[in-house]
Amino acid sequence: MQEQLIRWFVKDYDSVKAPTVRTRYGNLTSLVGIITNLIICIGEIVVGLLVGSIAMISDGIHNVADAGGSAISFFSFRFSAKQADREHPYGHGRIEYLLSIGFSILLFVLATQLFLEAFDRIMNPQVVEFSVLAFVVMLCAMSLKVWLYTFFKNVGIRINSPILQANGLECLSDVWATLGITVGLLVGGLLDFPIDGYLGAIVSLMIARAGYHVLSDAINRLLGNEPSPEMVNDIANFVKSYPGVLGIHDLMIHDYGPGHVFASIHVEVDAKEDVIKSHNLIDRIERDAHKQLYIQLTIHMDPLLITKESMALYDKIHSVVKAYDEKLSLHDLRTVQSDDKLHIIFDLVVPYDDRQRMDVIAKSITNILQAMDPSYVVTITPEHSYTGTENIHG
Repeated sequence: MQEQLIRWFVKDYDSVKAPTVRTRYGNLTSLVGIITNLIICIGEIVVGLLVGSIAMISDGIHNVADAGGSAISFFSFRFSAKQADREHPYGHGRIEYLLSIGFSILLFVLATQLFLEAFDRIMNPQVVEFSVLAFVVMLCAMSLKVWLYTFFKNVGIRINSPILQANGLECLSDVWATLGITVGLLVGGLLDFPIDGYLGAIVSLMIARAGYHVLSDAINRLLGNEPSPEMVNDIANFVKSYPGVLGIHDLMIHDYGPGHVFASIHVEVDAKEDVIKSHNLIDRIERDAHKQLYIQLTIHMDPLLITKESMALYDKIHSVVKAYDEKLSLHDLRTVQSDDKLHIIFDLVVPYDDRQRMDVIAKSITNILQAMDPSYVVTITPEHSYTGTENIHG
């Protein structure tokens, strides 16, 4: 049924990286979320009032928050699709992260209010009698939430939407909360035990936990977290697929929100090739990246002088670097002959976890190379990767 909905309401549904298609996905999932959560909300609150269950009412209000989250998703997709302007030259994609923060604050406020009400019920306990109607409503709510969880999760992964994936996780936590309330009401009613307040408190804590995860993810993305390995590999493999590209390095990805990605990369080309031809190649890759990957890619061209001697020296240094640490890599190797000395200059990419030891690692490799041949004068510039992948070039 989920795929059928997508085929009906999302035009060009296969082009998931296209901003317009992504907006259509967002609109569909948001509207489905609003409608589904409101149905659950009305059912739980009405029946909760009838049977006097604070836990059911809390779960119903929780679904109001979920409907609000879907509404935020709807508006975030609408705003993020807005074209760049003079004040926002990189687009409006990060509005999704800001709205996610707003959604998390709403969850914290609701969690606090529900916890206070549940605490009052614990201090003034009331036994909630077992109700077949309440039991059926809760089972229906769980079924709808499981379906909504899979829908949000699948679409969120498909279009790389953090707010949809967050909403999916929220639905999953709802399922467990509703299951706990259902079992609790059943056991409490049968055993004549006032468990309702405790169940309400547990639900409020689960809402607060969901709010924390939404807030944490949004803040990390605003601060600039590590790009996904899939995105890194897509860009790297795309650039390396062009004839004339000898290698790549120094890939940097700047995320200004879903559908608003800017990246820069160094591309190695043959120094003997006509410079105009190489420049045209670089221009073509940049244009194609925008059309096919929907990213703004800026390429720095690095000409390499390829000779038997330079390749032999590269292989020699490469073997030393890999013997020292398999996770290390090098690029921009160049040499300058001066009298009886050979000046060897290159950049060394160090794993991010070893960034505090970059200078020590560079010094150690320098000593190894100069011990192998006293005529070497080695200058190494250590750096760490900004993609979490040290060996994308080749």
